[in-house]
Amino acid sequence: MQDRHPTLSSYHFKRAKTDGLIEVLNEGSYVMAEYSERTGVVKWQRVVLATQKEKIEKWLCDHYPARS
Repeated sequence: MQDRHPTLSSYHFKRAKTDGLIEVLNEGSYVMAEYSERTGVVKWQRVVLATQKEKIEKWLCDHYPARS
């Protein structure tokens, strides 16, 4: 069984140069969203299907929980 959901396979996640930010990039390396580990908030830069958005946000919260 795969570790990643098929929806997530077209995205990758990397730490930004700014401390505490995780960038969500699509296959073309466009920044789709930024996730703050400090606040747990996702700021979307581009339009994504609602179902994909939910899965990405859940994955980010599971793998990079907000710091208290």
